[in-house]
Amino acid sequence: MRADQPPTLRLNGTLRPDAWRDAFAAHRRLHVPEILTPRSARELHQTLMDAEDWVRCIHLAADQDVDITMAELNAMTQADRLALEHSLVDSSTDHIKYVFDKIRISSQLEAGGSVASPMRAIHEFVNAPAFLDFFRRLTGDTRIARADVMATRYLPGHFASAHADELPNANRLYAYVLNLTPDWHADQGGVLMFLDPDGHVAEGYVPRFNALNVFAVPQTHAVSVVSRLAKAPRHSVTGWIHAL
Repeated sequence: MRADQPPTLRLNGTLRPDAWRDAFAAHRRLHVPEILTPRSARELHQTLMDAEDWVRCIHLAADQDVDITMAELNAMTQADRLALEHSLVDSSTDHIKYVFDKIRISSQLEAGGSVASPMRAIHEFVNAPAFLDFFRRLTGDTRIARADVMATRYLPGHFASAHADELPNANRLYAYVLNLTPDWHADQGGVLMFLDPDGHVAEGYVPRFNALNVFAVPQTHAVSVVSRLAKAPRHSVTGWIHAL
């Protein structure tokens, strides 16, 4: 598969989202294994491995992120890079803090920017009838109209602190995370953690390869710090399902 070749993306035809509707309604979140066909999962994983347009994203303030290109990071010493990242995280003006790499697929398309064909194919997949209908059948929610998407990459030291994904006027209904890292274990970090009102971890989803984690918005969650035990990046495709 060439780096510029769009992945073949198809849902696993054996999925029965209607059967999980009651469980989702009761818990407002669900872990769905084997969401894609094996070939689709492999190709999508390779697409993220081959991607070159990652940016280091660091939260600074509400609706404001600092994006640093890989070229800019590579021009710095490791010590200077870490010092910059720490200073930006420490200067965050609200309670949300995060550091990870991303490719802003949908927002770049909406802004008329240049998006590589493999990434454009991911946007088209999550907005295709099959993907959106999967969510309608799972949730019973007829308001579902569209999806947005970004690619994410967590390296050792990357994390996302507790937040609820609320954004005024964005009409977010559900969040989803399609995990694309083979052989990941809980002790490597990068666990999607759901927090109860007392701040305890009520449930955690390890980023299992080719598994979809979906949850209703708002819902307080975080991503635990990726540890030095991780030998490969924690890759995923993630975004939100919106009403009109």
